[in-house]
Amino acid sequence: MVNRNRPERFKTLSFFLGLSLSLFLGCNSDGAGTGSLTTEERQKITELVLSVAEDPEETVQPAREEIWSILKRHGPPSSRELETLKTQFLVIGRGHLLFWRDAREALQGHRMVKSPDRARWEEGLARAGWISDSQRARFDALMKQVIKEEPIPSNHGVEVSLSRQMVEEIVNGWDERELEQSVAALLTPPN
Repeated sequence: MVNRNRPERFKTLSFFLGLSLSLFLGCNSDGAGTGSLTTEERQKITELVLSVAEDPEETVQPAREEIWSILKRHGPPSSRELETLKTQFLVIGRGHLLFWRDAREALQGHRMVKSPDRARWEEGLARAGWISDSQRARFDALMKQVIKEEPIPSNHGVEVSLSRQMVEEIVNGWDERELEQSVAALLTPPN
């Protein structure tokens, strides 16, 4: 979650960077609450959650509608399934902060960084089937681009080059409470 009081250019940057990260993460789990979802549906839901984690103001409502459209294809989810999805969505969303903290350190030292927290995050998602080894490798590739200060493409065709200051703004602007509120909104059925 990015603090809404940040300058507009950083909100826009964070949105595009969130979309860049969303291109690198897909879901492959048959865990509780998602067992009937296809891989394609899980990947789409993950992209939506990641984009909401970066820019809730612009994305939460359309993401919510699309997520519920997918969920309803498989029948209404039970309370237990919704709780499982809430947990999964929060875990996925929190990965943004871990990645950008590592990016900040990587830019300072001009070297690859994977903190123990991010390694555990990736490992946990991989064990649960939410990311594959190739997707984890793409996170590393994205980190290499950050270190080299190379432009990072978004799924909107916009490329963004990051400075240390921009990454610092992303990290400092994170709002955990906003992530929790956004996930709750995503899991509230539309009328």
